[in-house]
Amino acid sequence: MLRLPAGTVLFNPDRPSRQVHRLKSGRVRLLSDSNAILEHLGPGDFFGERCLSKPRWGGQIVALTLSPVEVSVLKKSDLLKRIGQDRRFASALLNNLARRLQRYQKTVSDFVTEPAERRLALLLARLTPSSRRSGWVRLPFRITNADLAKTIGTTRGRVSFFLNRFEQLGWLRRREGFSIDREGLSRFMESSPER
Repeated sequence: MLRLPAGTVLFNPDRPSRQVHRLKSGRVRLLSDSNAILEHLGPGDFFGERCLSKPRWGGQIVALTLSPVEVSVLKKSDLLKRIGQDRRFASALLNNLARRLQRYQKTVSDFVTEPAERRLALLLARLTPSSRRSGWVRLPFRITNADLAKTIGTTRGRVSFFLNRFEQLGWLRRREGFSIDREGLSRFMESSPER
């Protein structure tokens, strides 16, 4: 088990992952080698799976910790052995990677079919932690307008305009991080026209 502070680069194009990681606590951001934000990961998520493919295809990935994290690391041989011996672990790994693939497919679809404001609202909905209680929920890590713009494919100015609008609508607060009223966000998504 590794314990790492916020701001640690776990792997990048100069030092690609040779292991699969499982996040036990904290948050990790995955970026493309061109710095596009691909994913925000939370506890239970696996990453670094590209080390399993030969030859390594496509662009390289950067994994950056957004908060202090605890990560378990599995070498390829240990991972394959564990998959063969532990059906629960194998199921958790495959389900996690399949869910991430579905999110990537949804993101690609959203880029083609959704306006930028709705993409931002969808992103905020995905980043909002699940909770049984209603009302306001704080995002578990800090995110900047530039980060949001990189994630949804627009400019910081457009993101700022949309966030100001969300605050005026009453379902977003930006004091000391982002807080979101899930019911307000849900009402916004229902009233926002889909394209």
